[in-house]
Amino acid sequence: MRLTKKSQFSFFLLSLISLAIWFKLSYPQLAFVKLSVDRPKAVQIAKNYLGELGVNPSDFSNAAVFGVKNSTSQYLQKNLGFARMKEFIKEHNIDMFYWSVRFFKEGEKEAYKFAISSSSGEIVSFSHEIDSMAKRETITKEQAKERSVEFLRSVYNFNPDEYKIKGDHEFKLDNRTDYAFSWEKNSVSIPWSDEKDSGTGKLLIGTVVSGEEMLSFSKNVFEAPEKYGRALAKKQVTGKNILTIVRLIYYILFIASIYFLAAKHNHLSMHTTKRFYIWVMMISFSLSLIANLNQYQSILIHYSTTSPFDSYLFRLIINTIMGSLFLTVAILMPSLSGECIHYEQLNNKPSGSFLYYIRTTFFSREVFDLIVLGYFICIILLGLQALLFKIGQTYWGVWSDFGWMTQLTTAYLPFIAAFTIGYKASVSEELMYRLFAISWGKKLFNSTIAAAIVSSLIWGFSHSGYPVFPMWFRGIEVSCLGFFLAFVYLRYGIIPVIIGHYLFDVFWNTAEYLFGSVKPFYFYSSLSVLLLPLAFGLIAYFVNKMPELKEMKWRLSKHQEFNLNILRSFLEKNKNMFENKTKDEVKKEIASHGWDMAVVEVALNEENIEK
Repeated sequence: MRLTKKSQFSFFLLSLISLAIWFKLSYPQLAFVKLSVDRPKAVQIAKNYLGELGVNPSDFSNAAVFGVKNSTSQYLQKNLGFARMKEFIKEHNIDMFYWSVRFFKEGEKEAYKFAISSSSGEIVSFSHEIDSMAKRETITKEQAKERSVEFLRSVYNFNPDEYKIKGDHEFKLDNRTDYAFSWEKNSVSIPWSDEKDSGTGKLLIGTVVSGEEMLSFSKNVFEAPEKYGRALAKKQVTGKNILTIVRLIYYILFIASIYFLAAKHNHLSMHTTKRFYIWVMMISFSLSLIANLNQYQSILIHYSTTSPFDSYLFRLIINTIMGSLFLTVAILMPSLSGECIHYEQLNNKPSGSFLYYIRTTFFSREVFDLIVLGYFICIILLGLQALLFKIGQTYWGVWSDFGWMTQLTTAYLPFIAAFTIGYKASVSEELMYRLFAISWGKKLFNSTIAAAIVSSLIWGFSHSGYPVFPMWFRGIEVSCLGFFLAFVYLRYGIIPVIIGHYLFDVFWNTAEYLFGSVKPFYFYSSLSVLLLPLAFGLIAYFVNKMPELKEMKWRLSKHQEFNLNILRSFLEKNKNMFENKTKDEVKKEIASHGWDMAVVEVALNEENIEK
C-alpha cells in the first residue's frame, strides 16, 4: 500500500510522541555511560604500571576488552532502583565500566591482569598470576597485613577506620605463603529485598600479598549475598525453559521452509528472487567473518596459554567459518519459501516481499517514502518499548542491567559491529517471522490476523534469554513490538519493517556512543551507520524510476537452452497430441517425464497453448 500524506503525518506525529516518551524514560541510562579512556590509552596505562614494577611489557603479548559490572548493576537496580543506584555509585566512586587488560606469554602460566576505569583511567584492580612453585620471601601475617594497609592507603587513600576486616586468609604453598585480606565498608549494607535475613550486599577492598610482592589488589568490589546468586539462577531457568520451547517452534518453521523450498523449487517467484537472496547471503557471510576479525581482542583475551596459540586459532577459524556458513545458508530457506508462499497467499499485498521490487525497481520515490517510514517505525518502537518497560517496573517489579549498551566497545570498529548486528538480525528475522511465518500462517489458519499474532509471539519469546527479570517479561515486551511490526508489514510491506528493525538494533548498540561521554570518533561513526538507509533512500529519490511491473521470466543456463531446443522441436512436430488439453495438463504431463519445469514453461509460453 502506498503511503498517503495523511499516513505520513500520522506516523510523524506518533514518532514525536514516542521520542518524548523515550527521552523521559530511557535516556537517563545512556547519560550514565562514560567512555573517556579508549583501548590504546588503557593498554598504555597498564604498560606504565608494569614498567614501575620493573617488568618489560614488550616481553608479553597483550589484549584488552571492555567490561561492565553486570552483577553489580543488577543487584543495585533490583534493590535500590535506577535513580538511587546512580547516587550510590557516585557516592562510593564505583567504576561500572572498565577495560580488562591482559599480558601473557604462550605456554606460560605467568600473566598480568588489569581492570582500568573507562572514565578516569584509574587501575581499579590488578593481579599477577604466577606458578604455584614460584618462590617468594616468607613474612608473617601481621607484616603482610601492614603492607596491605600501607599500599591501599597510598594507592586508594584507604582509611581503615571506615572499614572492618572481612577476610583474613593464609595459603601455604611449597615455596611460599600467600596472604589474602579483604575489608568491607562500614557504611554499605544493602539487603536482598526478595527474602528476609538472606544477607546483604557489601563494598569490598582487598589485596593478596606474597613476600615483598603485592600479587593482587582491588577497590570497590561489590559482593552480593549468596542467596541472591541462587535466586537469580532460578529466575534464569524460566528464560532457558521458554527459549527451549521457542527453539523447537523455530526448528518447525525452519524445517517447513526447507520442505517448501524442495516442493516448490520450480516456482517462478523463487527463481526470480534467487539471485537477490544469494547476494543477501554473501553480504551476511562476509559481515560474519569481518565481525570475528573486529572482535580479535576477545579472541586473545580468552586464549588459554596451556595450548599452542596456532592450534587455538586454527580451531577458532574453522568453527567461525562453519558457523557463519550455517547461519548464512539458513537465510535462504525461509526467504525463498516465503517469496513463493507470499505470492500464492498474499498476492494482494505485493510490497510484502522483495519480488515486487525486483520486478519493478528499488530506486523510486515510493521506496524513499518507505525508508523514511522505517525511521518513524524505529522511533515508535523505542517509545513503545520504554513505555512497556515502565509499566513492567511499576506493576511487576521488572529490572535489567545495562551491559548490552557497551557490548560492542571491545571491537576495533564498534560501528561496523553495530552494522553487522543490525543487518543480520533485521534481514534474517524479518524474512523468517514476517515474510515466511505470516505467509505460511495465512495458509495454515486461513487468517492473516491469526498468522500475524502467532508469528509475533514466536518472535517475541525468542528474545527471552536477555537479562530482563522476570525473564518472561522480555517475551511479552518484544511480542508487543512484533504486533506493531506485523501491522506495518501487512499494510506497507517488507522494506519499512526491515529498515525499522535495522535502525532499532543499531541504535541500541550505538546509543551509548551517541549520548554518553565518548570520543568524537565513536559518535560520528555511529551516526553514519544510522544514516546509511537514508543515504540509499536519497539516491532512490533522485533517480526516481517509475515502478512498472515487469513480467517474470525464467533465466536458462546453456544446458537448459539445449534442452529447450529439443522440447521446441518435439512440440512443433506433435501439436495434435495436446490439442484437447489445458496448459497446466500439458505442463504436468511433460514434467512427469523428468523435464525441467523452467524449460517446460518457457517452451509452452512460446507455443501459446491456451490455458
